[in-house]
Amino acid sequence: MIKNYFLTQTNPFFGRQKELADIQSRLTSTECRLLTLTGLGGSGKTRLAIEAAQAIAPHFHHGVVFVGLQQITKGDLLIHTIAQAIGLTFYGGGEPEIQFFSYLREKSLLLLLDNFEHLLANTALVSAILAQAPNIKILVTSREALNLQEEWLYPLKGMSIPLSTYTTSLEDYEAVQLFLYHARRTQPNFELTNEQEAVIRICKMTAGLPLAIELAASWLKGLTASQIATEIQCNLDFLSTTSRNIEARHRSMRAVFDHSWKLMSEKERMIFAEMSVFCGSFDSNAAEQVVGASLPILAALVEKSLVQMEMSSRFSIHELLRQYGVEKLEEHGEPDAAYERHCQYYANWVLQHETVLKQPRQLEAMRAIETDFENIRLAWDWASKNHRAEYLEIMLNGLYLFGFLGNRYRETIAMFQQALDESGAESSLLGRLLSRRWGYLHWWYQADYRDALTGVQQALTIALDENDTFEIAFGHLKLAYVMISMQRYAEALPHLETSKTLFEHINEPYYVCWVLHRLGYVYGNLNENAKSHDYTEQSLLLARSTHNHLSLVICLYNLGSDYLLEGDYLKGRHYCEEALQVANKAGHRGQIAHSLSLLALCAFCQGDYATCQEYAERSHLIIEDINLVVFQSYNVALLILLACMRADYIEGVRLKESEKRHNTNTMGYQLLYWALAILSCGLENPVEAGMYVQQVLQLTHPDIDHALISWIVPAAAYALAQTDRAKAVELLGWVWACSDNALNWIHQWPPFEQLQAQLQDGMGTASYKAHWEKGTTLTIDTINIYLRREFCVPSEATAQQLLTVRENEILRLMAIGMTNPQIAAELVIGAGTVKTHTLNIYRKLDVTNRTQAIVRAQELGLLPA
Repeated sequence: MIKNYFLTQTNPFFGRQKELADIQSRLTSTECRLLTLTGLGGSGKTRLAIEAAQAIAPHFHHGVVFVGLQQITKGDLLIHTIAQAIGLTFYGGGEPEIQFFSYLREKSLLLLLDNFEHLLANTALVSAILAQAPNIKILVTSREALNLQEEWLYPLKGMSIPLSTYTTSLEDYEAVQLFLYHARRTQPNFELTNEQEAVIRICKMTAGLPLAIELAASWLKGLTASQIATEIQCNLDFLSTTSRNIEARHRSMRAVFDHSWKLMSEKERMIFAEMSVFCGSFDSNAAEQVVGASLPILAALVEKSLVQMEMSSRFSIHELLRQYGVEKLEEHGEPDAAYERHCQYYANWVLQHETVLKQPRQLEAMRAIETDFENIRLAWDWASKNHRAEYLEIMLNGLYLFGFLGNRYRETIAMFQQALDESGAESSLLGRLLSRRWGYLHWWYQADYRDALTGVQQALTIALDENDTFEIAFGHLKLAYVMISMQRYAEALPHLETSKTLFEHINEPYYVCWVLHRLGYVYGNLNENAKSHDYTEQSLLLARSTHNHLSLVICLYNLGSDYLLEGDYLKGRHYCEEALQVANKAGHRGQIAHSLSLLALCAFCQGDYATCQEYAERSHLIIEDINLVVFQSYNVALLILLACMRADYIEGVRLKESEKRHNTNTMGYQLLYWALAILSCGLENPVEAGMYVQQVLQLTHPDIDHALISWIVPAAAYALAQTDRAKAVELLGWVWACSDNALNWIHQWPPFEQLQAQLQDGMGTASYKAHWEKGTTLTIDTINIYLRREFCVPSEATAQQLLTVRENEILRLMAIGMTNPQIAAELVIGAGTVKTHTLNIYRKLDVTNRTQAIVRAQELGLLPA
């Protein structure tokens, strides 16, 4: 048996279990006799090949032989080097090749030929060995494929790395394992928790390249991991070592790359250097248009492991190697020309997809832009810094739509702001940048809307001066968004109407869809539900016909939430389930999260608490991951309620403290205050419960949000138990008689069972029973009026919510003595309509005639006393 010649491995082998299994499977297959591991220098090809070869050595009767080829300078020495490794001594005057093949012919042997890339002119010997010795298999490591018919390829990439700084279980990742091993050789007490973010950055910047990770860790003798990460980002030469027993070609990443550079032709060098202008992955068309890389050149660079082929026929360059390419481009090429070609290509590419983003193939265009977003960002950056307004103009609309549709708000805001700061934009471009910088992309993340208002007004002024119909319509829409964000809903209406007219005139159904949606939202906040539903349904219909997926899903979950607050849980669930389907299809995580949160609320209201918990937790995880705090309150509220049901008040308090307050989503606040009112009951704090009941009422319209009003009645009863026992019992009687499934959980909740017993003891059975029976006959309108009297401070702001705009007008005319016919003539409406409004006023104010209505309105501040 031939001895297995391997260098002693002083360091343990980390990870690569899948690769190890793949290689062993191929080498033990009868079909594969030549397997080449390709990869960038320092990717761990040699070590992986040795581990695999040793593992399958028992499959070969004569063992496994390692043949190191790094030191061979001439190809004719190859046969002698292999012979020496297998223990063959050539004798006499016989031909070495004849002796060589004769020796191998009867052997069952695995040859491991390491570092073959500089001997590619001698691949005929490899092919001859396979032909002459049928029981020989060969495992090769090389930066470039051998290109033999018998060859099977196994490209090797970096070790597994954490995807983001939020990744947990870091030590499950191979790159982190390797870094920690080398770190603790240098610093025995090195703790990952202290430098977690920096270690993740190092692993990501090195793309899991083992040699680069080892070189980075060696600097822990004098630097922190954070300092090392910063140096890697700025200086390729930083990744080096002074260790004496590491071969020269592995003492620095530059040495590794210099070796690869020498193996390229002059044309390959120039194209590779220019290819460093790409950021992230790119396709073959981009490579050809930007740097003139034909498919044969690309294939050659892939074979040399300088370019990696990704899935879907895309290519990429290791980030450290890209830094090296940038240096070579600056030394030998024309970087400005290359960057301009890159910018021009991607600007036109965005323009090609702009129209598609507003058409049925919207999702396809979104995915395409997402794939090339890093290159688009680089093109935008170059155009901004070099004041190339023509390229910014080309990209602007497509980039805006992508940011809007793809939940990339923060990134696109930053890009528009960068252009405003650096481009020195002329009037036309300035207006377009301002309207998009301060448009819909900002409104969830803005704390102060004064700058937004100023910016959009300036943009609209510019558009009006230039008589640009599209930009005028767009400016009015964006101004409406700002008004909505400032809760100035009535002021938003004329801007939306103008925008709708103009967009219809220039046949822009995509934007008409959004205007209709915003009209529905505004009318909902003005408490005109009929108009709100009508406009939202119109928007929904248009979204379906134009395949506007984002507008479609928002219309669906807005209608769903409206019906939930009206107590129609089945219809609400129907809309929310379709919203989730559309959101999943689009892959929009923010929409998925919000649809899940609304479905969690549906489940709670229908008594399915297990499903509620599942949906709320799923939504909560997404929201935490993408930091979408505008919708966080929904899930926090539901999780607090579920914790209260389990009497886990510690968890309820923890959730309360974790909630990040945000001021743009009324329904989220309504739900949160409801949950906090119930939590306060569980914590035996009736004063705080009353405070949260008041906050819910201040956000709730009496004519619309009947369901939400009914949900807070139990907390109101608890808050009143100390001051008005009779009314508390009546409210409890109403709750127990109520058919709303959302209140079913109260029946088994211990605090309310205890409250009933305390009230009955304090009042006596007869009185308790009488008030309980009275409570079962109350209407939601009566309950609503009482709660507002008891918990809301009478003021014009809160009292105005009791009546609609038309009802307030009729009330004022009643107060000055007008009869119903006179009021009808004054308001140009029918006498029957006046009578209907009058009866509604009586009902809402809990009165029976005009005199009582006027007195009650004066008490509430609706009329001057």
